[in-house]
Amino acid sequence: MDLFLDSANPKEILEARSWGLLAGVTTNPSLIAAAGPHPEKTLDALLEVSPGPLLVQVVGWHAPEPMVRQARWLHARSPRIVVKLPASIAGLQALQQLKTELPALPLAVTAIASLAQAYLAAKAGADIAAIFNGPLDQAEDVPHDLIRPIRQIYTRYGFTTKILACGRYPRLFGEIAVAGADLCTLRMEFMRLLYEHPFTEQRMNGFLKSWQGTFGEESWPELP
Repeated sequence: MDLFLDSANPKEILEARSWGLLAGVTTNPSLIAAAGPHPEKTLDALLEVSPGPLLVQVVGWHAPEPMVRQARWLHARSPRIVVKLPASIAGLQALQQLKTELPALPLAVTAIASLAQAYLAAKAGADIAAIFNGPLDQAEDVPHDLIRPIRQIYTRYGFTTKILACGRYPRLFGEIAVAGADLCTLRMEFMRLLYEHPFTEQRMNGFLKSWQGTFGEESWPELP
């Protein structure tokens, strides 16, 4: 399962990238808007720091033609951009038109909140289905087991669409991995939690205290 950071902050992306496991970056209109008044400059900055694909969403969701034109522009900007289209009638219309016109353009369908939407996205030819599981879990305070049945549907019907899940908290991340997601995107605060655990910290502090109680600040010899 590939790890993506959900961010439009280059400093955050560079920090997560330095940890060595980041595969790419996801964004949305809210993140881009929060990054500042110059969206094209923001886009270029994100392309510069992302280690791989950059998922960028079109603006709007009711009419296919504006979304098609935006997707063309984004694809021309960089082949590393994966264009995100909404899980709506117009979004799927735009997807099918773009797949005919620009077969090499990778397309994702985003804000999928049901099994039906996930099926329709794959049927229409989406490369990635971005599932809205994390926000649903937070808003309704109940677990939404969407990934597992979507994986079963895709396997049964031979769909090659990848499943992108939205991670919240280490436990949900683990459940997403077990359920068979291909990609998981997390905000920085949740990404950091994957690496940290209070028990691990407690044990490491205990080991260090024991060592220093006998050897002080000395450690094993180091090679340059």
